[in-house]
Formats: sequence, structure tokens, C-alpha cells
Amino acid sequence: MPMKGKLERMIRSLNERYVEREDEISGSILALLSGEHLLLIGPPGTAKSMLARDICQCLGERELYYYLLTRFTSPEEVFGPLSLASLKNDEFRRKTEGYLPSANIAFLDEIFKANSSILNSLLTVLNEKKFHNGRETTDVPVYSIYGASNELPEDGEELRALYDRFLFRYYTDQISDTENFLKILNSEDKEFIPPEKLTKDEIRDIKDLSDSVTLSSDVLSAILSMRTEFRGRNKYISDRRWRKAAAIIKTAAAAIGRKEADATFIPLMQHMLWDDPEEKDVIRTSLLNSCVSGGVDVSKLRTEADELFKLALSSMNIVNSDLRFPMIVYCSDCNGAFTSLDSLRKHHSEMPRHSFMDPHGDSRKGYKKYSFEALMETLSKEYGWKLTEKRGTPETRLYTKEINDLRKRKNKAFDGHERDRGSLSKDLKDNIWLSERDRTDLMMIFDQRLNVMNEIENILKDTESLLE
Repeated sequence: MPMKGKLERMIRSLNERYVEREDEISGSILALLSGEHLLLIGPPGTAKSMLARDICQCLGERELYYYLLTRFTSPEEVFGPLSLASLKNDEFRRKTEGYLPSANIAFLDEIFKANSSILNSLLTVLNEKKFHNGRETTDVPVYSIYGASNELPEDGEELRALYDRFLFRYYTDQISDTENFLKILNSEDKEFIPPEKLTKDEIRDIKDLSDSVTLSSDVLSAILSMRTEFRGRNKYISDRRWRKAAAIIKTAAAAIGRKEADATFIPLMQHMLWDDPEEKDVIRTSLLNSCVSGGVDVSKLRTEADELFKLALSSMNIVNSDLRFPMIVYCSDCNGAFTSLDSLRKHHSEMPRHSFMDPHGDSRKGYKKYSFEALMETLSKEYGWKLTEKRGTPETRLYTKEINDLRKRKNKAFDGHERDRGSLSKDLKDNIWLSERDRTDLMMIFDQRLNVMNEIENILKDTESLLE
């Protein structure tokens, strides 16, 4: 599509200019398209203001307002001086031309240093894109306001309200990769000339198209899952923020010609749901995992399989738990030595996947290795160590039913794995809004699911062997 290609070229040119800023670039353009605001938090000298200026260059018709705020900044410096002609007529009006109320894009540096006299008017501009000028309320033509700060806001109702109005939040740190750092040292300080420019009509058209975009069941499930997770951790996310995050996903899909937003758009929410930078990685991991669940949470299945194995193991009723072994039993994974059944079982409950060496084996031929269950059977049947006895068959039948149910759910995830992988790879390649890091990690998580499913099958087989 022409619009998708236009946006892709714009994003590519900015990524060539700024290293390790893929997320911030995509978010800045999405903020522009959706009419939302963006906050950059991080140490000075990380190209925050420069990025905002270059994003403004991507607008065909534009007026940029830039100001560094301090606690001593007056409203006149941000919203315009008082009109002397209006004062003569006993009217309180400001001359707003060239100031924030007339800007298409605004960049406010050190935004949390603004004083109360500025904050009240600023909140109205952020919320409603309106400015109270004397007795009149005028529309502010701003698409997005980009805020920057070296630190998070201090406690205070006004500053927290201001912080909440920025839907997109990014923590911009110093360049971490050595090659990227050297690239900056060797780069030329040239003016940015965008390969494409967005018009007001194009932005309006994308906004109109986004209203008809639907969210797939995967996206809705991810949102519900994250909402439940946050509530369980007593983390508050307002309904307004959830609604706006969903609207961003629709805008991102509409901009590249999609009528439905699939699971690959879910990672965009990672930049809208955190309050403290320490939360970022946890939220990102949860969102990425929800992208590749395929309706089946294999991590949860793995936990269920482990629990079932332990329950089946507990059905082995110890006859003589304090029995001293006639020979020492060694763990082949950690070299632990056990002289009693009680100590051996305790170790197994803590390390259920460890295996053990045959105490009657010959070191010259190499010791045989056994799972705990196989070792119990060998010691009991082959060497005559009376150790355990099984409980009644009703429990065995119940465990067998649980095994069959888990295997059926695991097979549901396993069937079509390669088909789903190909589909995910195609969707990721087609989604221009994701960083290369997000694409790589999503595919890695998806491939790890196959390993987990194989582990589940091995656990189920061990449980079946235990019950036989």
C-alpha cells in the first residue's frame, strides 16, 4: 500500500539517523497519527529534543514549539504574552501566535519542572487540545506534545496527573552497543531531510480508517490477561489508558492497511502500561508471551504436568521412610550422596528431574543412570530392597484421566506448530511498527514453546511409568 510504503521509508530513514531508538521512532510517528502525547525519560544528551525536531520535519504543514521549562518559567513564555490592546478593553487575552496554542508539534523539555500556573493550562491542552484564552476557548492545532525529563515526577497530584496524560512512555538510555557508539562518533551532524512527509489529510484519513479496525481475539485475550495480572499485583491502570492503548493498536493497523489487528500488534502496549522503568521488562515479557500463546499457555501446562507427576509420586506410600540403605545412592547430576530413603525422597522432591546411579553398578563398565521411579523399581525388584507400595487403583485411574487431558491440550498446541510459525513470521515481517529486537524475541519465544511441549510429553510419560 502507498501509505505503508511511505511510513516504512520514513521509519527507515530515522532509524539510520538514530541508533538504538527504534521503539521511540515508531512511537513518535504513531503518536503523531493518533493525536496522543509521548514522554521521553532519561539522562541528558540522549537525542530526545533532536528526535522531536526531526519527527516534526515529517509533517508537510508544521509549526514546532520548543521550550525548556524551569520552575521560574512564566505562562507568557509558553502560552504567549498578554495583548495590550485587549487590556485596554478590559479583556484578558494572550497573543498566541508562535507559542504552544498555535503549534502542530510541541516539545517541552524538563516538563515536570513546570509550575502550577502553567500546569493547569497545560493539562487542558493535553486532555482536550483546547486553550482558555480569556473568556474564549480555542482549539489547539497540536497533533502531539512530546515531553522530556531527566527523571520521573516527584509525588504530587498535579505532576502525577500530567504524567498520566502521556500515553507513550520511553526510557532513553545511553547507547549500549560499542559499534553503535562508534557510529555516532563518526556520524556527520547534518540536517534531517525526510524522504516522505505526512499531510493533514493523510493523518485524518488514517484516523477515520482506525475507527473501523477490529481487534482480533488474540489481542483481546492479551488485554484481559494483562488486566487480570495487574489487578493481582495491585497495579492500577485506568480504563481510559486501556481504551487509548487499544485505539493505538487500531491506528497502527489502519496505517498499514489492515482491517484487523493481529497478535503482532500486542507488543506496542509495552510502552503504554508502565509507571516505573523497573516494570518495563516484566510487562514486555508478559506481552510477548501472550503474542505466541496460540490459545494454549504451554508454561501453565508444564506446571500442571509437574504437579501431576508429584501427586502421582505421592501415591507411592513409604513403608519404611527412615530405612538405612545397605549401600550409598549417588545423584548423577549433582553428586549428592544418600544413605536413607527419606533423604533420597527429599532430594527428589526438590530436584524432580535429577537422575541417580545404580549403587550395584560397576565403575569399570560405567554406572547406569535411573530416574527416581526407575531406581525405586530396580532397588525393589532386582535387588530386593523393600521400599514402597502403591495405593489403591481409584487414584491411578484419576491420574490417568488427567494425563490424557493434559496430553490432548498439549497436542492442540503442537499440531500446526510449523504452520503457525510461518504465519507469525510473515505477520512480523509485515508489521512495520515493531523493533528488530521485538521480532527476534517473539520468534525465539515461539520456538521455545516446542521445547516446553517436548518436556511436557516426557513428564507425562514418566508419570505413566510411575502408575504402571
